[in-house]
Amino acid sequence: MTAPAPVPRITPQRRAVTGHYAGPVSRTLAIGIDAAIATGVYTLSYAGLQLLLEAFFGSGFDHTGGDLSGVVAATTFSLWGFLYFFVSLAVAGRTIGMSLVGVRVLRTAGSAVTVGGAFVRTLVFPLSLLFFGLGLVPIVLGARHRAMHDAIAGTVVVYDWGSRTAQLPGPLSEFLARR
Repeated sequence: MTAPAPVPRITPQRRAVTGHYAGPVSRTLAIGIDAAIATGVYTLSYAGLQLLLEAFFGSGFDHTGGDLSGVVAATTFSLWGFLYFFVSLAVAGRTIGMSLVGVRVLRTAGSAVTVGGAFVRTLVFPLSLLFFGLGLVPIVLGARHRAMHDAIAGTVVVYDWGSRTAQLPGPLSEFLARR
């Protein structure tokens, strides 16, 4: 008795998504990762500096003689957050969270974001959050998924895994091809 011939396995063709506009789920995941990283680094730095100040001078931020520690913490956290996003975008066109998710910020023409574009995008990002996040609605509804800060800065967010082509999983590619 002979063994039955193996059934050939058909692997679906994977769709490339590199260069396509990044959707709301990818962008939300990236900003969540970045918020966690920025907050974690700031918290560890603040606690470490507090420990050093108490060890060498006997008092830290909480003993400033007034109730300015909250204002100082909020101001330095805002400055740190701005620098985290601005420097990352100006140098690499993406933040750590964007790298992990596989997205990049580009100019609307498709070239690398400029330092000025990164500065404007980072500066006006809080405007997108005003009024219950209405500036973020175009990410869900717009064809190019551009938030208000993207429109003002002249930027777009696209899928980009560097030298490796970003692709959809095979079953999802096959499902989308059935349309």
